[in-house]
Amino acid sequence: MVSTVPVLSSQSLRKCHVLLPGELKASSALIYANQYYVYVRSFSDLAAAQRGADRLQEKGNKVVLTETPRGLVLWVLEPEARPTVRSMLR
Repeated sequence: MVSTVPVLSSQSLRKCHVLLPGELKASSALIYANQYYVYVRSFSDLAAAQRGADRLQEKGNKVVLTETPRGLVLWVLEPEARPTVRSMLR
């Protein structure tokens, strides 16, 4: 069963860059509920964003959506993500 995905205001969240295990390049992320959520994809409408979120949730992932002027952005929880040095300086 897929649960409702929270849609958050992107202005109220802290954005950063994180490193994922096995990756050399930093990924865009946000901090929500003291956890790192990594950028997945942008969507132009809520129905498409919800379908994308549902697919990830069906695989057992926790996700959130943020509103932007251009639509919605899907983020997935990455418990093993670590902030980059630059992100920690902010």
